[in-house]
Amino acid sequence: MSERLPFRSNGDGFGNLVGRALREAPVPVEPDAEERGLEVVLAAYAERQPRRRPTSLPRLALGFALAALIAALLLSPAGASVRGWVGDVFSAAPKPSHSGLTEVPGGGRLLVQTAAGPWVVEPDGSRHLLRGFGEASWSPHGLYLAATTGRELSALSPDGTVHWSLTAPGTVRDPRWSPWSPAGVMVAYRAGTGLRVVAGDGSEDRPLDESVAPLAPSWSPLRGSELAYVDAGGALRVLDVKRDRAIGRARALAGIRWLEWGGRGHALLEASPRRIRVRPVAVGGRPGAVSLGRPRAFHLPAGETVRSVALSPNGGKVAALLGGRFGGVRRTDLMVFDVHHRASVRLLSVPGRLSEVLWAPHGGRLLVGWPQLDEWLFLPTRFAEGRAVGGIRAAFRLEDPAPFPRVQGWCCSQARPR
Repeated sequence: MSERLPFRSNGDGFGNLVGRALREAPVPVEPDAEERGLEVVLAAYAERQPRRRPTSLPRLALGFALAALIAALLLSPAGASVRGWVGDVFSAAPKPSHSGLTEVPGGGRLLVQTAAGPWVVEPDGSRHLLRGFGEASWSPHGLYLAATTGRELSALSPDGTVHWSLTAPGTVRDPRWSPWSPAGVMVAYRAGTGLRVVAGDGSEDRPLDESVAPLAPSWSPLRGSELAYVDAGGALRVLDVKRDRAIGRARALAGIRWLEWGGRGHALLEASPRRIRVRPVAVGGRPGAVSLGRPRAFHLPAGETVRSVALSPNGGKVAALLGGRFGGVRRTDLMVFDVHHRASVRLLSVPGRLSEVLWAPHGGRLLVGWPQLDEWLFLPTRFAEGRAVGGIRAAFRLEDPAPFPRVQGWCCSQARPR
């Protein structure tokens, strides 16, 4: 049994003691207390004897990591308001599962990328491999998938039934479905160095731009034909794909690695390893055009780099994994930024590396990958149950040194059409 984050223990164990302490403890006010607490955690972790091919953190380090998390939450400016959240997560959450992936906490379906190919995970935890494909993405309502194999793009049902395929002029990457609209859906994808689009039934495949940045395009969730991407020159462009015309342009963030159009069509997330910003989007100017507003940047702690970032479904918050070193030890922080007020809170700070973060379709949970513990953490952003699900590698039949599975999509935020 692998070591795990102690969300709760039965009886009068550690979890109940933590919960009681949180309810009774006053909120300290020293501004540097959080860093001192984290220094203790990382020092304890650094002094442990290294193991050959370690598979989990020692229980003592995890206990200290939990204490650091509590200190970080209580001592932050938002500590008073999140104390109830901490008590709910760490003293009232269900006992973590170490018997494998038996359900998707919070519901929905997952699309998981592994070295063997993409997997579809149903709400009850049942799962199957889409054999022969290298990358996949959900359609708007989870009715279909777009999957790649070299120069081939295919549309298939979640059970693996292929509906159509086409051969592109270059290697196919980053297929993305447009939102559903009365006129149908489209799939944008990169082929070689260019960007192309095809109708949802496999017809009318055509180029959009011959030279673009190696970055996934992003459709507006509000209107079904507006597509944002970054060209090879570093310009952020918005196209009306159906009318085949440019309707917006701005300078993209230097070194951009993530682009996401969310907030019901009113926000564009741009992120690089060093910066995160959100750009407001509004209809304006000439008919059919969009106005790309001045981006709002977030302050990142000195020396930390962005490892994963995601915009909440309503566009009001940004979750990010920030990596750095403290006292010579690598750590990862899970931060949530408020788009409108530019405030932030650190939800998690652990030694080692967390692999990814993404929002649940309803926005009430975050999924965080923890490769070193072989776990996914399902963390509530509201008052709800938290869950640590272990045995992730075994769930997808992976052995070392295969990379830890990555969740490519959590479906679905909208009701399925009739």
